[in-house]
Amino acid sequence: MKKLFVALLVAALCMVAPAVALEWSDLPTADLVLIDGEYPPGELCGTYFDVYLFEDDVYPGWCVDTVTTSIKDEWYEACLSSTIGVSEEWNMVNWILNNRGDIPFGETQAAIWMILGQEIPSEYADWDNIVSATLAAEASEHWDYIPGCDDVGAVLVEACMYEGQVLIIELPLEPCPPPVPEFPTMMIPVFLVGSVLVAASVLRKE
Repeated sequence: MKKLFVALLVAALCMVAPAVALEWSDLPTADLVLIDGEYPPGELCGTYFDVYLFEDDVYPGWCVDTVTTSIKDEWYEACLSSTIGVSEEWNMVNWILNNRGDIPFGETQAAIWMILGQEIPSEYADWDNIVSATLAAEASEHWDYIPGCDDVGAVLVEACMYEGQVLIIELPLEPCPPPVPEFPTMMIPVFLVGSVLVAASVLRKE
C-alpha cells in the first residue's frame, strides 16, 4: 500500500509540478537537459521518456527523431522552442497530446512518428497497429489545431552544440479563467443592502 501511495504521489507531481516550475511566458531558449535512460516508458511520467530541465523539474517527453541516437543519463545544452502554430505537422502532434485519452504511450508515440514521417523502429513494431494508425488519421484532420487554456503544448528540445536526438516535452498552458456566474457574486452585497433599505422604508411608513 505504501509503494502504491508513493507511485501515485510521484505521478501527480509529474503532472502538476511542471505547471508551477516553468510557464510559457518564461520559456527559456536554452537549458541543460537530461534524458533518463530508463525508458520506454519513463518511470515517472509514463510517456516515452522522462526529461529533466536543469534546476527545474521532470517533464513528459516524446521522441520525434528515430534516426539520431539519444543522449542519455547526462546533462547537455539544448535549445528550446515552441511548436504551437509552427506547421501543420506540429499542429497535429499537439492535437495528439491533448486528445490521446487513455491510449497507451506506445501507440501514442507511434502516432507521433507517423505524423512526422519517422520510421518506427523494429523493436517497437508492436506499436504500429490499428490504434496508432487511427490516432494518426484523426490527427491529420486537425492540421490547424492550436492548443488553448488548460491544454498542453509541445516544446521542441534540440541539442545546441552537437548532434543528438530531437525530442519534445509537454508543457501545460495557462489555466482557463473561472466561469463568470450568471448572477455576479459581487452583486450579492448590493442586493442585500438594497433589500434592507427597502424593508426599513416599509417599516418606517407603517
